[in-house]
Amino acid sequence: MRAKGLTDYCNENIMQYHFSNVPVHWRRMLMDSGLVTVLIQLGSLDERVTEAQVQDIVGDLDTCCVISGSPGPDRRWISNLILDELQTWLTNQRSGTTKEPAYEKVARSSTKVTLTYPIQRLPEPPSFEWFLQHCNRDIPTPFIMPKGVIEHWPAFNEHPWSSMDYLLSVAADRIVPVEIGSQYTDADWGQKMMRFSDFIQHHIMKDDIAYLAQHDVFYQIPRLEKDIIVPDYCYIEPRLTELYRCRTNNQILKNAWFGPKGTISPLHQDPYHNLLAQVVGSKYIRLISPVNTSFVYPRDGLMSNTSQVDVENPNHAIYPRFKEADYFECVLEEGEILYIPPKWWHYVRSLETSFSVSLWF
Repeated sequence: MRAKGLTDYCNENIMQYHFSNVPVHWRRMLMDSGLVTVLIQLGSLDERVTEAQVQDIVGDLDTCCVISGSPGPDRRWISNLILDELQTWLTNQRSGTTKEPAYEKVARSSTKVTLTYPIQRLPEPPSFEWFLQHCNRDIPTPFIMPKGVIEHWPAFNEHPWSSMDYLLSVAADRIVPVEIGSQYTDADWGQKMMRFSDFIQHHIMKDDIAYLAQHDVFYQIPRLEKDIIVPDYCYIEPRLTELYRCRTNNQILKNAWFGPKGTISPLHQDPYHNLLAQVVGSKYIRLISPVNTSFVYPRDGLMSNTSQVDVENPNHAIYPRFKEADYFECVLEEGEILYIPPKWWHYVRSLETSFSVSLWF
């Protein structure tokens, strides 16, 4: 098939670039050839269509969308329409019904953690004026908002993300990028495109380390985006400072963090204000002020926002000044939000199956 050959040709050319430098013409050609290929495949289906055939179509189109970013007029809209219809068909084939079932939450148990320097917990949600004033400090500090700010999200109620059955009904056959390995600083770390159901079955349910990390799954799967409601706090406009040097162009950058017990984000810093919403499970988080940057031994080059130190097992012989870095820590529970200011170093470890949403603004 010529369209499939063109898709392969585009992929070969895209692989020659770093992902941030791929020319838009290759991305658009990949998206268009992928759509043409899928439309040809759909046109050839008849009443004898099998689940495997439909899964292959979903896999091909999803991969094109993830790699290309779905550029071009209406390309994302068309792709989402096709992918949502095909996923619904597959889900109904497996369930034998078109009715939405009742979803049961998966039972979990977390590891108890003793905190030495706990992060401030507010007794009630802050006012917007207080929050803006706090964010406008030269060096704002982290704090935890109490439960109640996000508990009205569908992700907690009618569409519970703690139900693997629900997540599979929405995304079982979708292709997502998964990090394989404990943390991205390890030598054996890598990324793999895999079916969401395989990620659930082989990693989430078996506590085998893999991480769907810092992926805008909401852009890829809009049905999941409908399960969250961005808090109004994200729409304030903090002033630019020495630590907060650029805005997100009036967009809220949403990323998913989904993985089993034991997934780790090594000590690193980000350039934006961040509300980290904990939807499923709990996480241990340690934060270090940017004034202590010299004590955390940042890496050189492209990973200069990541520390060289293994936070919970530091080698003080190699990194002696790490002992001088003051820190705060917390266990972030379901329904809570942690405010992480710009450039604050933070280390994150899942204490059980965990699904978080980071909201950068």
